[in-house]
Amino acid sequence: MNIRQRSWLLPAATLLLIIGVLIGRRSDSPWYAVIACVPFLSVVILSKGWLRWTGCLLLAAALGAASASLAWHPTVPPEGDYEVTGVIASEVRTGAFNQLRMDLSDVTLNSTPFSAGAYWSFYADEDFSADDLQPGRMVSFRAELYYPDDADNPDDYDFREDLLRRGITVGLYGDEGLAVSDPAGFSFAGFTASLRHRLTQALIARMGEENGGYTAALLLGQRSLIPLEDREAFSRLGIAHILSVSGFHVGILVSILAFLFRLLHLKPGVRFALYSVLLGCYCALCGMSQPVIRASLLLLVSFGGKLLNRPRTGLHSLCAVFSIMLLLSPVQLTGASFQLTFAAVLGLTLITPGIRDRNPFRRKIPRRLWESFAVILGAHIGILLPVMAHYQKLPLLGLLISLPVTAYASLLIALDWIILIFLPVPVLSDWLAAAGSFATSLMTDTVRSLSALPGITLWTPSPSLLTVIGIVLVFAALCALLRMARPVRWALLGVGILLTVWSLFPAPHTSTEYIQFSDGNADAAILWDNDRVIVIDTGLDDGVLSSYLRRRRLTPDAVVLTHLHTDHAGGLRSLVDDEIPVRLLYLPEGAENQQIHEDIVALLAELRASGTEIRTLAKGDELSLPSGSLTVLWPEAGKTRLNQDANQYSLVSLLRLKGVTLLQAADITGEYEMYSAVPADILKAPHHGSPKSSSPEYLSAVSPEAVILTCRNITRHEDYQARLPEGTRLWSTARSGALTLSFEENKVTIIPFK
Repeated sequence: MNIRQRSWLLPAATLLLIIGVLIGRRSDSPWYAVIACVPFLSVVILSKGWLRWTGCLLLAAALGAASASLAWHPTVPPEGDYEVTGVIASEVRTGAFNQLRMDLSDVTLNSTPFSAGAYWSFYADEDFSADDLQPGRMVSFRAELYYPDDADNPDDYDFREDLLRRGITVGLYGDEGLAVSDPAGFSFAGFTASLRHRLTQALIARMGEENGGYTAALLLGQRSLIPLEDREAFSRLGIAHILSVSGFHVGILVSILAFLFRLLHLKPGVRFALYSVLLGCYCALCGMSQPVIRASLLLLVSFGGKLLNRPRTGLHSLCAVFSIMLLLSPVQLTGASFQLTFAAVLGLTLITPGIRDRNPFRRKIPRRLWESFAVILGAHIGILLPVMAHYQKLPLLGLLISLPVTAYASLLIALDWIILIFLPVPVLSDWLAAAGSFATSLMTDTVRSLSALPGITLWTPSPSLLTVIGIVLVFAALCALLRMARPVRWALLGVGILLTVWSLFPAPHTSTEYIQFSDGNADAAILWDNDRVIVIDTGLDDGVLSSYLRRRRLTPDAVVLTHLHTDHAGGLRSLVDDEIPVRLLYLPEGAENQQIHEDIVALLAELRASGTEIRTLAKGDELSLPSGSLTVLWPEAGKTRLNQDANQYSLVSLLRLKGVTLLQAADITGEYEMYSAVPADILKAPHHGSPKSSSPEYLSAVSPEAVILTCRNITRHEDYQARLPEGTRLWSTARSGALTLSFEENKVTIIPFK
């Protein structure tokens, strides 16, 4: 290979490695990719020139596919009950209804060592004390082993994939016969988790629960100690990276070490060795957090290149670390943290130098400010695409406050390190802790105040192809590596900005779709009919519905709640929290006079106070739609009794869309279901297929060609199928995930998500 081929080999191979990983993610067998490595490796060894270059690229793709297939489809034991032992390797997290959750390492299942980690959860009794469940302790118990769920809905949270990124392949539920003891032998994960926990508790004891928790988060990665509302406040301002230990925090630690090494006049080789050891210890202390490992490896590769005096560029160092990390853990590729880290560094590598070199100032301070601005702008442009893809919010104050906040946070983290080092010194540690508490409170109070300002975030849809093209053109225009005339750069920059802005506006929607989300034994659906969006039930407060709306920048024209049980109305909270306007809310007649949870009562009051218009519907009411209508069949006006089970007066409606009828039966019970039994092409099964509903008479009266069932368990699907007349097709969210009904003239197509 010539010099040009060698110089572009690593970036091109990295791109092919990414493609290979994305291919291997969908394949449950790595053998095709492994076998393909043999001829590609032969080409690399035996050929020359462009043929060898091509062989290297194909080999990279094959390696990526093989490693991804193994990572996404690990070998796991069968589901069932097991006698389990393990070491607690994370903080014990408490959820709703006293649910306890934690990660286990050094796991054995029926006395057989298990190579990966496990996610353990159980519901503790009210008198249960979790004081003994400390990181580093060994636990023994009997539990049910299950496979974590992957995504069931478009744009949904993938629980299984998130656990895989943490090295966890199975879930454990239960605590029968729980016993807690000290580990029988040395556990590396348990030791580091215990040390991290003890340091956290020492910081909290000296600085208070809030400020100590912030300090533990900034130094040790204990982000769960920061209240959710504070994390959202940092995110709204575009400075959430300050709360997650990553390259920024590692860079501050390295700067402190570099200052000390200069004072000690250490040789470069000794410095590199110390950097390697200390950064390795820091990675362990942070629980082998992937962002810390990535940042440490990036810095060590840079230091190593300087030490060896090898020709290098920032792009090649970035590609080298990217490829290493991807081969070691391919599942990181789809994670927001991985993408944000390397996107930011890519922006710093390709865009910052060009902006920095155009420095118009000669005085020292303005020049330094310009250089700092170049760094921040490069990083912000770099992360623009992943931020839009994962969060759909652009913080408008990000560029303005990043420089002062970053400078302040750097000083604060340096002070926090000093506090941590001098914790054993009684009087001095108290003085330092007081100073650190004051500095931390100043930062948090300022962030809370700024985040409360209106209009500081721009709600964006998920990136389209147009968005990607626009941002790529902006990158090309600002890239320091590309040589082009100034007019060409300005033209590319203008076109790129224009395409990116244009892509933020919603594209016209001309079809008719009904999306029934998979939300366990809860109901959430969207009718997207041309340009109108009608929400029919919001499901649980888990973001399933709001995530779909937010990613498409959709604002509901109306929200229809069939009744006010939390499994149908709880998702209203997610809509409010995600700042998705609820302008018009429809409830069935008498809905607020039934037995409903106090949280729903408070939520309705909050919506009224914010300006939401609430109307009621009863039998005979009709809502017109672009492709048809929604006609209410139940309840009847003036005939609802007070303080009854809300299911009895669920709003049952008949949707007529392009000549096809869909009976939306909500949670109507068997006692009342015949009042709304009308023929329909498709039946949305009442009350999640409960045995107390969908009587033979009801199914005969509706006589559907297909039935949609929202339920959690496959057994419910099987039981309901046995009740249906022969030839009636049953689609359930338990088996198929979300269901999309695409309507055409006198025709409907049901598309399963899985």
